[in-house]
Amino acid sequence: MKRSRVEFTKSMKKTHTILIPSMLDFHFPLLKYAFLSGGYKCDVIGVNEYSRSQMINAGWEYSNNDVCFPCNLIIGQFICALKSGKYDTAKTALLLPQTGGGCRACNYIMLLRKALLKAGLQNVPVVSLNVSGVEKHSGFSITPKMVLTACAAIYYSDLLLYLYNELSPYELKKGETLDKVRLWNGRLSRLFEHGKAADPISMCVIFRKISESFATINCDKSRSVKKVAVTGELYIKFCALGNGETEKYLRDLGCQIYMSGFVPYIMYLADSCTNDDNIYGRKTLAGVGAKVLIAYMKTLWCKMNSALVQNGFEPMEDYRSLKSYGENFGCLGETMGDGWLIGAEMCSALKNGCKGVVMLLPFGCLVSHTCARGIIKRIKKLYPDSIITAVDHDSGTADVNIKNRIKMTLDFMDNNIMKHNKN
Repeated sequence: MKRSRVEFTKSMKKTHTILIPSMLDFHFPLLKYAFLSGGYKCDVIGVNEYSRSQMINAGWEYSNNDVCFPCNLIIGQFICALKSGKYDTAKTALLLPQTGGGCRACNYIMLLRKALLKAGLQNVPVVSLNVSGVEKHSGFSITPKMVLTACAAIYYSDLLLYLYNELSPYELKKGETLDKVRLWNGRLSRLFEHGKAADPISMCVIFRKISESFATINCDKSRSVKKVAVTGELYIKFCALGNGETEKYLRDLGCQIYMSGFVPYIMYLADSCTNDDNIYGRKTLAGVGAKVLIAYMKTLWCKMNSALVQNGFEPMEDYRSLKSYGENFGCLGETMGDGWLIGAEMCSALKNGCKGVVMLLPFGCLVSHTCARGIIKRIKKLYPDSIITAVDHDSGTADVNIKNRIKMTLDFMDNNIMKHNKN
């Protein structure tokens, strides 16, 4: 017998708090204001709110060990939060993003509902966040104001992430860069609370102010620092819960992290519509809309890069360049999961001075392994001196194994440098 889903109704908008899982550590503190701007009450589950093992075990208990690791963690987060006593389950809803593609991630929502039933929480509504019409709720809709706020939040977060990675290895006063990030997160949060900072004109002004603020940090650029790229599947790449705090470990070892932001991923998703139209020789409303969105996002990206350059920073790689890298080693029609973008990010990193790449992947994810592992050989031909290491993450993966593989990558980078010095 088919189980009916619990509808998120219009009346629930006033009574229910929407729980958002920890997925984008650097972005969600600001992204939540997109939902608040739409009149929804929401709360992001903190990365350190529950222990990693506690969430993994909860994911195992209420789903199964055959699902991919991100699914296990997301279900575990929700179950831990609902059973913690912090939330009234009669006035709580859950939010889960769905891209509508062929990746298993699009089926998490069914697994989550099954887990809630098993946990005796079947009356908790699960809201699908999607723009493809995969699932709809009468009480949840995405408004233009929410879109503008979300867009601004993503750009600000990408800028803060870039500056943090760029300056923290060289700062003279330890922790100063992170303090600046927290300061700006606080300022931007207050602006969003008052309905400001989301329009393009305000964004351009704030881009400049953020860049000027970080330019005052005293740094010692003469330090010898290894530049390591971090790429891979979206969730494992951006979420410390998923990657076992890999980025923190690299920073503790004195490395500079090179990481593409979330904006290129959004443009990649939108561009998938235009690529399909080009490949199949058709013209769709989604494809036309995607072109308009990409043009708008490219304009903002140029404004953000201008602010960086004016304050002495290197510009971030633009989407056009990433796309050209994707064309060099594969087909732009490869848009399942993270598709050609993983390889493009690797090429961008290696072209911009990185000698090593750490690919963070969920174990058993066929999409990521095809689009990531499957192109290593081709990228090695383009960049013969590069060290590329794929690190699989799973519920049973020991932290020591992850750290050993990262250390091995850094050792190989040292060996390559020594060989070049001898020659």
